[in-house]
Amino acid sequence: MKTVRAHTNIALIKYWGKKDNALKIPHNSSLSLTLDQFYTETRVEYDASLTQDQFMLDGAWVDDKTSQRVYWFMDRIRERYGIQEYARIISENHVPKEAGLASSASAFAALAKAATLDLNLDDREISRLARLGSGSASRSVYGDFVRWNRGTSDEDSFAEPITMEPWSDFRMIVCILNDQIKPFSSTDAMNTTVADSPYYDSWVASTEADLIQLEEAVKNHDIERVGEIAQTNALKMHASLMAVNMWYFEPMTVEIMNRVRQLQKSIPAYFTMDAGPNVKIMTTAAHVETILEALPSSVTTVVCKSGPGLIVL
Repeated sequence: MKTVRAHTNIALIKYWGKKDNALKIPHNSSLSLTLDQFYTETRVEYDASLTQDQFMLDGAWVDDKTSQRVYWFMDRIRERYGIQEYARIISENHVPKEAGLASSASAFAALAKAATLDLNLDDREISRLARLGSGSASRSVYGDFVRWNRGTSDEDSFAEPITMEPWSDFRMIVCILNDQIKPFSSTDAMNTTVADSPYYDSWVASTEADLIQLEEAVKNHDIERVGEIAQTNALKMHASLMAVNMWYFEPMTVEIMNRVRQLQKSIPAYFTMDAGPNVKIMTTAAHVETILEALPSSVTTVVCKSGPGLIVL
């Protein structure tokens, strides 16, 4: 029984909405950066004497909606690979849960690998499997910059690393404004947006074009172009959500976005946001201190570099 560590990822081109809810096939492809500072560690022990799965999270056995999601995922693994035994799943989450910081991505990527260690699955298969637990988990299988190909089926919807020269001075400053549970889940917000937002079709069409341009900019280490595309993409995602009377912005969210806009007049600093109020700022190493000095002193910040893919400890 070995422990697997998976890091969270933050999408620069967003995943927002599923074409197939059961298989978590997205409407559009996406592109993310794996972060070095936030991660989940999980180990799985199969035991023929168990009559059901057991789940320990952060030192406590739990039986709630989170555990039910884990048990559902374990059932899919047993069905897919012919595993008979139930398991003890022990997980430690080094990232705030349900706060828009991609805790489910690292959680299900780690679980997918830990539950199948003896099967020696390749990374693409692990990515496909992790996707069933959380769409963005397909990307946390890999380090650095990652593209999730939307695909059309379980077979061809998977993530893969972007082949490029390492971008060692890229930084993402995570501003933690609220680490509590979000007012509504990503799944609920996505489903409502897909069903009811008048902007959704335009969002999907524009995002496919954004991804092509951003991938080229990432490969060229063009921080201005990366920042401009990613920031606009995030705003378009949230516009589609706001059109159905749902939003995650808090007063401090808007305050930081405005401060970043001011910084953009003189240095490369750009924001992105996911499902939650926390803002992430994209920049390069040389400008981190300037940005930190411009932020409200009350805001908790974590400066992240590019992180690794799955690690078996």
